[in-house]
Amino acid sequence: MKIKALKTLLFLAENDCNFSGHKILGIPRSTMWSHISELEIETGLKLVERRKQNCSFTEEGRTFIPYAARMVKTFQEGVNQAKSPDNDLIEGTIVVSMTNATAFTWSMQSIKDFHSKYPNLRVNIIAEDLVSKHIENSADILLRPVGNNPNLVKKWHIAYHHGLYASKDYLSRMGIPKTPDDLSAGHSLMGYGEHEFSYFEGINWHLKGKWGLPKLTPTLTINSTSALFLAAAEGIGICSAAVESCQYYGMNLVRVLPQVDGPVSRTYFCTKANVSPSMQRNIDIFRIFFEQYATTMGIKIYYEPS
Repeated sequence: MKIKALKTLLFLAENDCNFSGHKILGIPRSTMWSHISELEIETGLKLVERRKQNCSFTEEGRTFIPYAARMVKTFQEGVNQAKSPDNDLIEGTIVVSMTNATAFTWSMQSIKDFHSKYPNLRVNIIAEDLVSKHIENSADILLRPVGNNPNLVKKWHIAYHHGLYASKDYLSRMGIPKTPDDLSAGHSLMGYGEHEFSYFEGINWHLKGKWGLPKLTPTLTINSTSALFLAAAEGIGICSAAVESCQYYGMNLVRVLPQVDGPVSRTYFCTKANVSPSMQRNIDIFRIFFEQYATTMGIKIYYEPS
């Protein structure tokens, strides 16, 4: 019985038999179905009730799932015991959910260094600002803003302090705003748009007529914080950005109305509450590598109380 097929079954058991999870596993949907068919042929059981929408487990499938979990656990324990510390091969797959900006700032050189060090550890990064509950509950690591989820353990967070920023070129052309009301007098404001950003409702804080600012209408909206920062760097207008972004992106924007402090958002490093020993090892490898990367970037990490 193939362990990969059993793991697919267990993945479906954790995700309400939702085959759209093939994106998280990084395999085609047809491969997931092949794994289920292999198990059904080998066991003689009908495990999944096949429908065009909302597939579900049969009674036989629900009965078989806990035994499949035991087989996978026994297999992994045997592999771990058989390996000696001297020739331990770090391998497997970890699924990491990031915001687009986090994926953007994690440089290609750093990703290359990680792959060079752990060539058999496959990292599947899902970069999106709007995270679905399916991804939130399925990813091995979340590196993003999150809410209170009993299935997640918050290890640490990075704080982002928001303000208004523009390029030197823009300010030389349009003038430097002296008061909040000056923003209404011919300045171009940029925003995230009406798109949702998970767990950061105040992403357009500077446009809503709060924080001591007038209500403003953006001349440009982009549902990407990193793209908005780049647009500001090109002199298109004034954007909301984290104070830390100039350091992370390596671009020298000027703080506009520095007396105006916007909201503080937090990017958390979260893991599932219960994982296998091998997955915990892989998570720890990624965590330690990312912490070292953050140190080289001058990013301050705030550890959560245990």
